[in-house]
Amino acid sequence: MIYLLPVTEETQQRASLAHHRGLDGLRGVAVILVIIYHSGLNWLPGGFLGVSVFFTLSGFLITSLLINECENTGRINLKAFWGRRLRRLAPASLVVIAGVVGLASWLSTSVEASRIKGDAISAALYFSNWRFIYSGHSYGELFASPSPLQHLWSLSIEEQLYVVVPLLIAGLFALGLRRRGIGLVMLVAVAGSTIVTVFANSHEQIYYGTHARAAELLLGSGLACLFGRRIERLAVQKAKPWSTLNIVPLVGVIALARFSSVDSSWVYSGALTLFAGLSVVCLIAAVQAGLVKSFLSLPLLVRVGEVSYGLYLIHWPVIVWLNSDRLDLRPTALFVVQVVVTVLLTVLSYWLIEQPIRQRKVLLSAPWALSTFVATLVGIVVLASAILASASSEVDTTPEVLVTIAPTTSVIESLSASSTTIVDHAAVPIRVDRTGPLSVLVIGDSTAENIATALAQASDGSLGVISGGVLGCPLLKVAHVRDRKDSQQDVSYCPNNERLVHDHASKVDAIVIVAGVANQWAYQYAGSDVWVEPDSDQYKADLDKFLEDIEAIVAPRGLPVLVFETPPVRDNPEILGDDIAALVRWAGVINEWDSNWHSVKMVPYADTLSDPNSDEGKAERPDGVHLAEDFRRELARVILIPRLRDKYFDTLDEMNQNGCRSVDTKSLDIELCRVA
Repeated sequence: MIYLLPVTEETQQRASLAHHRGLDGLRGVAVILVIIYHSGLNWLPGGFLGVSVFFTLSGFLITSLLINECENTGRINLKAFWGRRLRRLAPASLVVIAGVVGLASWLSTSVEASRIKGDAISAALYFSNWRFIYSGHSYGELFASPSPLQHLWSLSIEEQLYVVVPLLIAGLFALGLRRRGIGLVMLVAVAGSTIVTVFANSHEQIYYGTHARAAELLLGSGLACLFGRRIERLAVQKAKPWSTLNIVPLVGVIALARFSSVDSSWVYSGALTLFAGLSVVCLIAAVQAGLVKSFLSLPLLVRVGEVSYGLYLIHWPVIVWLNSDRLDLRPTALFVVQVVVTVLLTVLSYWLIEQPIRQRKVLLSAPWALSTFVATLVGIVVLASAILASASSEVDTTPEVLVTIAPTTSVIESLSASSTTIVDHAAVPIRVDRTGPLSVLVIGDSTAENIATALAQASDGSLGVISGGVLGCPLLKVAHVRDRKDSQQDVSYCPNNERLVHDHASKVDAIVIVAGVANQWAYQYAGSDVWVEPDSDQYKADLDKFLEDIEAIVAPRGLPVLVFETPPVRDNPEILGDDIAALVRWAGVINEWDSNWHSVKMVPYADTLSDPNSDEGKAERPDGVHLAEDFRRELARVILIPRLRDKYFDTLDEMNQNGCRSVDTKSLDIELCRVA
């Protein structure tokens, strides 16, 4: 039977778990992995695995407390347990969410701000992981279109399991099961969760889904049930001669963080459960006398672990908003600034919010705590609605991956400020002012986002940029891509580029296509088992059809389509782009478009880049593909913007000379835009 009784000091002491500094240090390692990963510096492309360590550690700790309470008192005080969780987690998270909402209208673009209301409400109510699943957000998309609250998906999963696990343990205990029996049930649940990931067809569900990620937390729960007592005994024993081998699993975790990535196929094949097993071994090593425990008990790591919750909450909004567009710093220097700001805010949160509430210096009674929690939720909803209403009304958020980029203001505001009206090409047949400002929509993958950012940063008001580029996304709307190392990726989150063009054609003067390595991979349409290879006739036919669809949208408005040349890239295992044959095929497609359409022209710039394998090339494109920040700004100012403008006006001239633009759009024949 489950009782909801007050917890006395005596029962709390009997049900408590011994404190281990090594576990705090393990928390510190986990949060450091995550922060470095989120920095975007590519030092630890697998640093997201730190979240998995958190899951397993949390499962072990809360289950140890619950099992101890069952054995010591014969029951679980659910009210007290959930009250402790609420005091531990809710105050700081609600303050961060409220802070993000309050700053959103000032620091976010209009499209980003329009999403934050839903992100804030779902995060405050602990279901943001499901919001990101059903809104099509991929974790690989994190850096392309960041929400300052996207990292709270993991907190949502933990809170959901903090509801389920105590009920499960209490129910099993009431049925007569004890440590071993409950532990075996937990392992069965781990197996079930792992099977879900093996047969799931959506990377988003595998990464964000509570049912899929439960295995990592439940494995920690199973460890607590089956070996919790042994671990406590192990913690007071002297070091064994073989205990130095405990360093192996910790090195394994760090090595996987260094050499894996969020796109690694093993992440989505059930192997996260195996990684959780590695975390379990690290957990045991953290409490056993030896080298690992000594390392994880270092004062700095312990202190980082003690404030790891605040660090996790705060670091991502800081990284999103204190970015290279706002601070003109080199990547490493920028990261140092981000870390310093994160630490300062975390210390303030720890001493002013977390500790006073956790130690019951405020919110002494449960009714008062619950009332405050509900009032804060209502306040967040009201604040989000009020502050973000204007942003939501000003932008079409249907294509959620679209990000408006401009040096200081939005594209529309910039053009309005310069007393320039976006040309309605349905009414005006020719643009004669070659000095006026232009606005463009850039579509493609992360290379498109990189180029769009460069154009916006270098523009002196002569160019407004709307970027629809998204990491890892081909031009075609497909379900999966397969790189040259046969690693398959779910790209169902990618935007429908035809829809982006349709929705924004009336707002811009030209469509710019920038396609990087993602456009040179094999792909598979949704519902099809057939892979279209980049050397097949179908590949070219699909791309030609894509261009025709774009032309059908923009030709009545007389908009040119400008395609940036794709330069050779350096072989990089994380980018997988050095496929010369695929590059040549794609270049052939661009050249044919240029030759076959009056309204489509290529913008060359590969001639301005150094050999990607040379020292100069590595400085220009550190990862072998994307332009370095300082270099891209100068390249855009000196080369890209002038060439883009020249090609734009030259294309307009050719379109007009061949009847491809007309005042009477009803009589315009799109075939006139083809070269006879």
